[in-house]
Amino acid sequence: MLLILSCIPQGRGGIVSLVPSADEIIYALGAKDKLVGVSTYSSYKGEKPVVGDLLNPDYERIKTLKPSLVIITLPMQANVKRNLESLGIETYDFSPESVEELTKDITELGNILGREKRAKALADSIKEFVKGINPLPEFTFAVQISESPVYVAGDNTYISEILELFGGKNAFGYLKGYKPVSSEDILGKEFDILIVPYNFKDRLGFERRCIIQIPESYLSPGLKIFPLIDSLKLNLLRCLKENLIRPVR
Repeated sequence: MLLILSCIPQGRGGIVSLVPSADEIIYALGAKDKLVGVSTYSSYKGEKPVVGDLLNPDYERIKTLKPSLVIITLPMQANVKRNLESLGIETYDFSPESVEELTKDITELGNILGREKRAKALADSIKEFVKGINPLPEFTFAVQISESPVYVAGDNTYISEILELFGGKNAFGYLKGYKPVSSEDILGKEFDILIVPYNFKDRLGFERRCIIQIPESYLSPGLKIFPLIDSLKLNLLRCLKENLIRPVR
């Protein structure tokens, strides 16, 4: 990463971001003027030129913007990285999968953008916010990030880490990263809380489990960490009040 930072030409074009959560950080650092292109999934696509989707960006469009670098996320955009670098365009890998990595990436983006003090303040505010989490009685959880095919968040994932800070134990913690499982695996597991990014009401077999629905954007490490933690706190307390959290044995 340090090699990339030291190689960025000073005074050359701005930055193209293919990572929506990175866009929010750039704006929060007061550097929106340096963002010259975004993806179709960006919240700022009405303000900035759009360069296509995450996996199939418009490389010609990106070239015309003459960016100093393009922000990508790996491993999802490994092919995009190869294509950009074959065109002589630098890339920056924004792929945090923990709170520590998120604050580190914010700091590094601040260095790139010349917003070091604001980046440090933002990173410190996240660290303090996370420290304010008060663990609840231990509970078990599963995070189903997609329904067809069924994918769950295992160990070493951002959302699992946040739930563990609340006192949770991941029912799929034996898996690493995001992995496919069967519907039977979900039904057959013992857990109290199911986190989903879509409507999951009135499903057979889940009557005595507490369902917490969160926006899909909350699953990506970024500034949505603040509403994510607030939402989880409120909903976990609700689950506890409804006696849907059983002590971990």
